[in-house]
Amino acid sequence: MIDFASALYLGMRHPAGALGTWDALTTGLPAALAAAPLARRVAADAASLQGTEAGMVGASTLHLAIDAFDRLGRTHALIADDALYPVMRWALERMMGRGVPVTWFRHGDAADLAHKLGRRAAARPPAVVTDATVGDGVPAPIERYVNAVRREAGLVLVDHSQVLGLTGERASSRSPWGQGGGGALRHAALTAPSTQPVLLLASWAKAFGAPLATLCGPAALINDIARDGPAQSHCSPASAVALLAALDALAINRRAGARLRLRLLHRLHRLHDGLRALARFAVPDLHVSGRWHPLQRLELASDERALALHAGLIARGMRTALLRQRGGGYALIVIARADHRVADIDALLDAIASLAPRLPAARGVARRITASTEIEHV
Repeated sequence: MIDFASALYLGMRHPAGALGTWDALTTGLPAALAAAPLARRVAADAASLQGTEAGMVGASTLHLAIDAFDRLGRTHALIADDALYPVMRWALERMMGRGVPVTWFRHGDAADLAHKLGRRAAARPPAVVTDATVGDGVPAPIERYVNAVRREAGLVLVDHSQVLGLTGERASSRSPWGQGGGGALRHAALTAPSTQPVLLLASWAKAFGAPLATLCGPAALINDIARDGPAQSHCSPASAVALLAALDALAINRRAGARLRLRLLHRLHRLHDGLRALARFAVPDLHVSGRWHPLQRLELASDERALALHAGLIARGMRTALLRQRGGGYALIVIARADHRVADIDALLDAIASLAPRLPAARGVARRITASTEIEHV
């Protein structure tokens, strides 16, 4: 089966033979008591890659989000994008359940954020929580967020799981993702990134293919969270295998990251352009997301058509992800990866074209599924 549901964007898989050996999967100690040497190395390398002073490692983004919000909820006023990814929202809901207020601003809207900042009581500095992208993979206006909070000694926490390993510094029209794969802060081109009031939270289980997460930012704040975070104190840390996979990912990124990103861009553009052609000639109700992110969202006029296309592709040996979006409606997710062959992309496009006449009839004007503000796999 050709897999178009996996988010291993750069095709990194870290087989056992590439990782070396380990004495034990875990130390039996919580990270707050004694971080493993491998964890300290991954944290330092992650901070260097992303342009920050310091870093820490956790088993998942949820663990680190709980740690970060537990600290920020005591010292800052929490202000979050209303389309925040569910995992981050879960950690915020924990704080709300403990009586910590959270203010929401419109998705990707720096003007609405400024309005909410202007209306808030100034007792605490603001902590703005956002994803790294808005809409169809367009970068969030992080520089505007940083400028808005800097005047009040605040900070910005960015979940950049979707762009770590893909975007980086010195982006241009010829290299839209930039260089290095350092993620959101590098891509925002802020001067002296290590001095910025920004926390970067990221899963490494996408582009880098390692099942752990990192939180990077100002050293004093990272040290506080690493020492006092609830997950750091009460949960198991990332395993030795996950840490070795992260180090392998960093080595691959240094050695071949530029080549893998270029290959991925080629596959992505072939997929996106092919889908756009299908929308013009074969599936007139097909709506395709932007061309700059590997995760392509396919929306059709009805749920019945989306479900039928999903089932038809599975029957032809092609795995895609069926998603349910907040507010109702299904969409199909097709993900381009660097390890896809050109023949894989073309086979998918051919399959959609051949399935189009067999889909349930589209009645009336094509229904556009609203760009997702919260997405769950089903």
